Amino acid sequence: MNNEQRTIRGFTLIELLVAVAILAIVLSFAGVIFRVSVDSQRTALANAEIMQKLRAITDQLNSDLKGLQTDAPLLIWFRQDPKDPNQRYDQIMFFADGYFQSTQLYDGNPPAVPLVPAPTGRPIIGNVARVYYGQAQSLDSRSNIMKYPFYLDRQKRLLARRQHILTADPDLYVWPSASDVSGTFDDVDGAPKGYNNNEIFEHDSLLLARWKTLDITAYDTSGGTDTLLNFCFDFPPWVNIGDAKTFHKLMCEGVGRFTIQWAYWDPGLDPINPLDDKLMWFPSDNPDGSGTYSHFDLVRMDGFPSKPPVTPKPGYTDFDVFGVFFNIPNGTQRNYWGIASLMRYNPTNKFPSGFYPKALKFTFTLYDSKGVIKNGRTFTHIVYLD
Repeated sequence: MNNEQRTIRGFTLIELLVAVAILAIVLSFAGVIFRVSVDSQRTALANAEIMQKLRAITDQLNSDLKGLQTDAPLLIWFRQDPKDPNQRYDQIMFFADGYFQSTQLYDGNPPAVPLVPAPTGRPIIGNVARVYYGQAQSLDSRSNIMKYPFYLDRQKRLLARRQHILTADPDLYVWPSASDVSGTFDDVDGAPKGYNNNEIFEHDSLLLARWKTLDITAYDTSGGTDTLLNFCFDFPPWVNIGDAKTFHKLMCEGVGRFTIQWAYWDPGLDPINPLDDKLMWFPSDNPDGSGTYSHFDLVRMDGFPSKPPVTPKPGYTDFDVFGVFFNIPNGTQRNYWGIASLMRYNPTNKFPSGFYPKALKFTFTLYDSKGVIKNGRTFTHIVYLD
């Protein structure tokens, strides 16, 4: 009988150490792969959110500008960041055909100001509207105060779209009227009445024919203030994410900058040779491509607003504010003080008489809500007007 002794051989210490080391390596690789997968998913979701915002903005721009009335006022207001020349906060207002409906209900109690939004009533419907785009004043969570966009973090800035449907409905409050834009102050929030009503209402009582004949100083009863300009541009819309009454002006969240330019043909060096012409976009920080600061379309100001314009230079501390108004009597070009001569390029040397843009270029930087894409993504959208 074979009584050989059986022995069971286990793992040695070295083998166990090697196995643990291999397992650690595998787990570390798995952790890296998992982290990369999670980061990739977060980036993909952030990009998807940004693309949704892009689609919403461009679709709305296309829809509004498709009905642009080229014989009606077109007002573009330019504003540059006090510290960063690459950040702009431009605004545009125009008139468009289409189907427009207010987001709020109006109860209609003229001549008293109605409760807006009304708990009951009806929406305003029309086929012509005064449309505005620009970055909104929004609530700074640190101070709980409404601030201009250039005082806010880029990811917190909001793009506003404001529409005023043109209507002669006698049941609606007459807006705008001389008493509303006289520069007096509202008892509720201390804002100028014209500004306040421009924020609340979604209608204009002025017919388009009247808008086409308004001088830039229309309703100017406050000793030199361009009131038409004020209630169009001087006060960016208020949008408070915590206040539903302001939501009818909210277009998109997380819009870091909003730049507007229009196309024109520069005659080049040889005015006789049309092949020498160049397609340019106005205004530009560097229109001739030289990389110098001697050809700005935007005027740099030192000591705004008390000092005159100076030669453009890097490292400026003040910003440029001016507008160009088409189809407005006495308003082809207008700077913040109403002195047309302060524009660096005026229509007589850059744009012929009766010039009207053939295309508009919108450049904006979009951020995702979670801040995954730190610097956001910048897009350019061109709309042809003819």
